[in-house]
Amino acid sequence: MTVADLKSGRKARIKTIDFTHPSSFRVMEYGFTPGQEIEIMNKAFLGDPLSVSLRGTLIAIRKTDAKCIELDGEE
Repeated sequence: MTVADLKSGRKARIKTIDFTHPSSFRVMEYGFTPGQEIEIMNKAFLGDPLSVSLRGTLIAIRKTDAKCIELDGEE
């Protein structure tokens, strides 16, 4: 499961980052690192972009970028 698959209001922990994806280093620079807990706060009307709470900060991320962030599971 990736961040793009997570439903609004759900929390999960980041498992790994897919480094074969072109946006992997960009999402690492945003602060998406393994072990961090995230929560999907909101999705835009068509599902893109996503509003994600990470380390006390609200970050907007494109769905294509969110697909390289793999999660452990919903909490």
